[in-house]
Amino acid sequence: MATDRYPVEDGSTRTGHGVNVRVFIYVIGLHVFAGFAMLLFFMSQRGR
Repeated sequence: MATDRYPVEDGSTRTGHGVNVRVFIYVIGLHVFAGFAMLLFFMSQRGR
């Protein structure tokens, strides 16, 4: 096999860590956005 003869370093361990960090940031950001949207809905209902 060609892959056995010429191993390729694709950085898969580093990529996995980067993906984990990116997913964590997106999840936190989405929760902050959802909390802000809920706050807006709450404040608009309170004004009535």
